[in-house]
Parts: sequence; structure tokens; C-alpha cells
Amino acid sequence: MDLRQMRQFVAVAEELHFGKAARRLLMAQPPLSQAIRRLELDLGVQLFDRSQRAVTLTEAGRVFLAEARRTLQQADLTRKMTQRAASQAHDVRVSFIGPALYQVLPGVLLGHRAAHPGVDVRLFERTSNDQIRDILSGELDVGFVSGLTDHIAGLATLVVERTVYLAAVPEDWDLARQDAIRLTDLADQPFVLPPRKHAAYFSEVLAMFATLGITPRVTQEAEQAATVLSLVSAGLGCSIMTASVARTRPPRVRFLRIVDAPPYRPWELMMIWAAEGATDAATGVIQAARDHAGANPHLLDLSDNGPWPAAR
Repeated sequence: MDLRQMRQFVAVAEELHFGKAARRLLMAQPPLSQAIRRLELDLGVQLFDRSQRAVTLTEAGRVFLAEARRTLQQADLTRKMTQRAASQAHDVRVSFIGPALYQVLPGVLLGHRAAHPGVDVRLFERTSNDQIRDILSGELDVGFVSGLTDHIAGLATLVVERTVYLAAVPEDWDLARQDAIRLTDLADQPFVLPPRKHAAYFSEVLAMFATLGITPRVTQEAEQAATVLSLVSAGLGCSIMTASVARTRPPRVRFLRIVDAPPYRPWELMMIWAAEGATDAATGVIQAARDHAGANPHLLDLSDNGPWPAAR
């Protein structure tokens, strides 16, 4: 059994058609069928149920597919990491989500540059899920993702920021005259939220309201926090945002503490990297993040009231 056989098996398992798998692998069908037969003989199990109408995976085949994918992914990562080490790369690839720019990432980069002036940092703004995929594949070294993300085995993590949620309302709304607000006060207001594909954040906001039997009326969607703030500023709706966003002090937006929010986990910014095989350059960024967190304990302190009005 070798990696070539595993790739052939994965192609057939994903296509469930020997002809389509052969075309995908740029080879003829008979040799592919023979290769799968040899693999089954080597393993001593049947991986596929074959009939004139369909090809399906056996239970053993489903198990082998999961392990083969994991093996191929690790083999690809090993190749990339080895090539990167051989090239003696003097750069580090760091990815991030937008909120990392508010309080954490600039300080981390300044600390890293001071400690490692000869290492170039290449920055990539990506979604949390894309970062996880690219770090596991070896395309990126370090990422800053939402702590709401479901993390995958093989990643090391470090929480670098923890903060509460606030209500963001246009400053000319009557509600903006208050020092604090209840979710029930927002029940009939138009909302600006990220689209549903931002599943973790969207679900978290919905869960806050659901415990009170409320479904927010979403009238506008925007992916980036800056766009959400612009729409709130224009009076098109309110939103639920993290306290770190409030520190940017956007014009014509008032941030209010939520006094009737049910117990829920705070928003977290998390740094992720490969649990094994991190490069020396990546280790430098990781240490810079640890140093930054140690020097700024308020970033993890939920009792910090920040620049917004405190709740009464």
C-alpha cells in the first residue's frame, strides 16, 4: 500500500464511478480497477460494493476513506514543511479576521518586528474556516480566528482577546439616549447582521434572542464589521457587536451594554497554529502573541468597561 494507491482509492470513493475517477486521475479505467483490486487484496477486505448500476463504499471502505484522507493530508503537509525548511525561508505567513486588527494584531506585529527584524511577515485576511484549512495544509503558519469556530484536531490554540457583546444603535435613535439597553427593547427594531454563512457569529446572536423568545428582524446583511457600522451609522438598523469594535469609536454610532442578556460565552479571538511542525519563524510570532497578552491583561478581562457608558 502506498500514497498513489490511496489517491486512486480516494478518487473512486469520491466519484463512486470508476470511469469518472479514471478521467480525474488522467489514466485508463482498467488499470485503475486493477489497482483497487490489488489494494483490497493487500488489506484483506472489500472496500467497494460493485454492481452494474452503482458503486458504493462498504463500512470498511468508509473507515479507510477517512484514514486515507488524513494520511494524504499529512503527507502533503510533510512535503511542504520539508521544502520550506530546505529553502531556509525568512518569512512567516500570518492570517487574520478583521477584528484582530482592532487591539491585538498591530501590537503582536510590533513586538515580533522588534525581536526578529530579519523575518518578513506576510499577512492574509481570511475567514476563520479558511484559515484552519490552510494552516492544516501548510499554506499558512499562524492564524487569528474567532473563538466561536469549531476547531480541528492538529491545531494548537491560544486565546489572545476576550470581550463582551454590545448593542450598536444609531445615535439619533431614542434608544441611544440610554446608558444601557435590554434585548427586549430591540425586538421590533431593524437589524444589520452578517449573512448566515458566518454561521458561528450569526447563531450566537440568534441564540441570545431565542432564550427570550425573540427573533431579530434582519433587514440588512454585511460581511465586514466596518460595513455593518456604516449601515448602523446611516440609521438603517442596529446590531450586536463585540466590545473591541466599540473601541474604534465610529461616528454616529452609540454602543450600549446589554443588561438582560442570558448567560452565554463571551466572544474570543484565538491564535491557531499547527500543533506539530511549526517553523522557527512561526514560533517567533507565537511568542510575540504570548508576550503581548501578558503585557495587556485587560484584553482578557471581561470586567473592563472600555470607552462606552457603563451599565446602570
